[in-house]
Amino acid sequence: MLLWTLPVISAAQPHYAQVLKDLESKNPTLLAAAKRAEAERVSVRSGLLLQDPEVEAAYYWGSPAEIGVRWDLSVSQSFEMPSVMVRKARLRNLQEHAADIDYRVVRNATMLETQLQCADLIYRRHLALVFNRRSLAAAQLYQLYQRRFELGDCSILEFNRVQMYLAEQQHLANDANMAEDLAIHDLCVLMNDDKYQLAQETYEPVALGKSFEDWYSSLEMNNPYLQQLSNEVDLHRQQERISRAQWLPEVAVGYASENVVGETFRGVRVGLTLPLWSQQRAGKAARLQADASQEMFNAQRAELLGKLRCMYHRHESLMRNVANLQSAFDHCNSIDLLTKALAGGEISLEDYLLQVDYYYDIELRLWEAAYELEQLHLHLNAIAL
Repeated sequence: MLLWTLPVISAAQPHYAQVLKDLESKNPTLLAAAKRAEAERVSVRSGLLLQDPEVEAAYYWGSPAEIGVRWDLSVSQSFEMPSVMVRKARLRNLQEHAADIDYRVVRNATMLETQLQCADLIYRRHLALVFNRRSLAAAQLYQLYQRRFELGDCSILEFNRVQMYLAEQQHLANDANMAEDLAIHDLCVLMNDDKYQLAQETYEPVALGKSFEDWYSSLEMNNPYLQQLSNEVDLHRQQERISRAQWLPEVAVGYASENVVGETFRGVRVGLTLPLWSQQRAGKAARLQADASQEMFNAQRAELLGKLRCMYHRHESLMRNVANLQSAFDHCNSIDLLTKALAGGEISLEDYLLQVDYYYDIELRLWEAAYELEQLHLHLNAIAL
């Protein structure tokens, strides 16, 4: 029994590719995250580079009444310096990119969760097969000893031992079947489809690159979490540049009209806003925020590198363990011979149960190691989803 095909280097297609393809059109979390990202992009694009124009009107009546009335009208538009406007435009681009990255973080986490659920379902499915097979073999053993007991060919102690063994195996099989049903239900919840079925029966090839450095260098910049932190650094750096540029005055240009009895004055209105007080500590605060985000990025990157390096070497070690267990399992499959020997009276019941349980334990350890290996592989390659 092979758990997967020949161990070749994984292709560009992620594990459970068809499930992930279905996920993007079915999962409520992903659909909501996509709409939220689009709303954030629209919100960023809706922000205007220019401030709203100002319109001011005034009406005065004179006292005494003989001097008449006066009314004023002015329309003005404020302009920031071109350097500030350019930096704000770049900031908006970064904010729009941040919305895309935030969606990818949610997408990445949801896809990894789904892959892990698929791996768990395959594992639970095979555990159920193993325990059901053990239960069936125990039932056949019970029938054999029931006939022997009726013929007086075995003691009541041996017959009771077989009965307890059958009850134990049936209990384990029921637990395994319930765990499989729960794994199916959890996958259906993720897929938002009560009848969704995973057709895959075994794990896919799990080999990685030749070295950790080669493997990691090809995937590092695809990591959405690092991209999120890196974009946050860029946002703070851009805000720092804007803060420095906002020490420049803001210009307001407009039209003004003043009308009194028999006289009208029209002309151009020009004003300056001098940021003498509002920007006193803004530049320092923006610089500190940018430095803090850079330090956070460096710390998270180093932590991720250390974790992935440990997982990578654990992955290599597990591949060797699985290969060894697979070889041992293929060479120790002697249940049929044990059954014939027991029926022929060549071995005792205890020897038979001991050998059979050893065989099944090897099979369970093999699947447990293969499941852990698959989980490691999925975590390592999740950054490329």
